Amino acid sequence: MNKSYRALIKRSGGPSGGSLIHLIRDDAEASLCGIPRPSLGTAGGFDELVCADCLEWFEKRRAVSGTFPAAKP
Repeated sequence: MNKSYRALIKRSGGPSGGSLIHLIRDDAEASLCGIPRPSLGTAGGFDELVCADCLEWFEKRRAVSGTFPAAKP
């Protein structure tokens, strides 16, 4: 079962100023780097940078997911 991820930007008013895009799984409460879903919103354009921590966690999750078979319902 493939999980879907969204690329959301941190809402302005935060310390980062909303300059990075963060990856969040559709069924998750927080981004891969730990930012809560309510603090994130849709990105306005396609030229924003993706959070390096999110990319690192994404690669780690993909590596583990490929090692273990999915549980059967």
